[in-house]
Amino acid sequence: MENIFGLRRRDPRTPFDHVPFHDPGNPNISSVPAFLFWIGRSQWWIITTGTFFGVIAFSCLAIMPGFLGKGIQAISDHNQAGVNKWAFTIMCLGAIQALAGVMRHRRALGGWVVAATRLQQIITRKAASLGADLPRLVSTGEVVSVNSNDVERVARAFDLIPRLSGAIISFIFVSVILIRSSPTIGWLVVLGVPLMSLGIAPIIKPLQAREAYQRKKLSDASNLAADTVAGLRVLRGIGGEEAFIARFKSASQEVRAAAVRTARMRSFLEGLQVILPGALILGVIYIGGNLVVQGNLKIGALLSFYGYSAFLVLPLKVLTESAQRITSASVSARRVINLLSINTVNHWGTNESPDTGAIIKDGISGLTILPREFLAIVSDDPQLADELCDRLGGFVDADQVYLGQLPLTTFSRSSIRRAIYSQEKDPAILSGTIGSIFSVISSGRLSVDDAIQAASAQDILDSLEGEGMEAEVVERGRTLSGGQRQRLSLARTLFVDPPIMVLDDPTSAVDAHTEARIASRIFEIREGKTTVVFTNSPLILDKADRVVLLVNGASESEGSHTYLLETSQAYRDLVTWGA
Repeated sequence: MENIFGLRRRDPRTPFDHVPFHDPGNPNISSVPAFLFWIGRSQWWIITTGTFFGVIAFSCLAIMPGFLGKGIQAISDHNQAGVNKWAFTIMCLGAIQALAGVMRHRRALGGWVVAATRLQQIITRKAASLGADLPRLVSTGEVVSVNSNDVERVARAFDLIPRLSGAIISFIFVSVILIRSSPTIGWLVVLGVPLMSLGIAPIIKPLQAREAYQRKKLSDASNLAADTVAGLRVLRGIGGEEAFIARFKSASQEVRAAAVRTARMRSFLEGLQVILPGALILGVIYIGGNLVVQGNLKIGALLSFYGYSAFLVLPLKVLTESAQRITSASVSARRVINLLSINTVNHWGTNESPDTGAIIKDGISGLTILPREFLAIVSDDPQLADELCDRLGGFVDADQVYLGQLPLTTFSRSSIRRAIYSQEKDPAILSGTIGSIFSVISSGRLSVDDAIQAASAQDILDSLEGEGMEAEVVERGRTLSGGQRQRLSLARTLFVDPPIMVLDDPTSAVDAHTEARIASRIFEIREGKTTVVFTNSPLILDKADRVVLLVNGASESEGSHTYLLETSQAYRDLVTWGA
């Protein structure tokens, strides 16, 4: 059941703002205002209650100068009863203001936490839905930057709503009091505050542009750092540390320069927040002092006017801060929307029944894969081989790959992921136990031990802390060698036991004796299922039912490993180089 806001009613047994959310919802990403409004509507209860307490807290502050003025006037008139009365009233008003302020602050922080959590869940869900397409479409550094810095900036905009609402309402309330008490001073204050806001407004647009530029430079530097960390071993291997340091220094200086430009504009804005209200207060004191001298205004009333004028500086600061927050939130919201707007390379269909026993054809390379065969592919161009591997896995140009008579894109994405399992050259290994690494959907035909034995990975378990499935692997398997990571990833892929398996150079980092064992075991364990292996290893090629040679990305010749060695010079050069 939904309420008048179009939101599902909450379970009365759980708090409305309980996080994390079971379902964070589907945001409106048609525009920045629509996106921000959707977030606000999703937590309307927090914003409404926060606004209520904000109005109470600011209203108490707003009327305090009037009561103080009356108390001062009572002292001036030697009215002890009046002094007692207004002192007690001020004390009660202060208690109410303190309680409302605490509750407003709690709800404001709640709005910030809830908005940030909702956005982080939505971004995480988007990243998970993109899956292996994610690194092909957006850099890791960009995702990290959006999911931390930009999410926080967007969420902080909802932190200020209770204060902003209270500031606006209290400003109107005090304006009415001032005009009714003394039109001259009242109109000076009422017109002066909006004019000060107009004086600040021209700075907001340049500040927004500078913040957007700063965010872009920070994202570029984050991307550079993330890419470098991922390829640190390669950098050290080729002696590229100095080149990276020079590039990163340059990127860091660009970030620093952009941050300084933004800070200059922000400091100018904050300076105006002091100068303009100060000028207004001086005007009030000057005019009010003359009215007191002329006998047209009592001293208590003047003190009240001074208090009201000083109070109105607070709404002005809140309005200025709101302008800055909204500016930052708008810039960050645009970056979040850009990330959420990313779609997969392929547009998938709805067919849920791929025929895994059908012939597979690639329209670009001319490759044909027969059902239930163990096919090895040798390519003269590693990059083109990687592209073919991605096509067969359904990651790019899947409309050029046919399963039977139908392109892969006519099937649903989930059904293709169940039918075809593609392992990249450098597959990801997340932190956790061995048991969590193997907590993937499998056919149930093989046990984890079967897969580990087939990948010759038993020694990896022995080298880790913990026993068996409880052995711990750190993030990205940093404590493992390249060969160990390859074998652990291969064991996970074999455990899945998909109908169609595509392996991209799965043994490039292992020694020859281990590779021979793996080649034999993979051939045995995959009997009766379609397996495609991209490799130049004679040990694996010799086990294959058929070998295809790709030249310039196109199928040139095929046959057994022995046959191609005898008939193709290009094949001999590729598989025996360095032997």
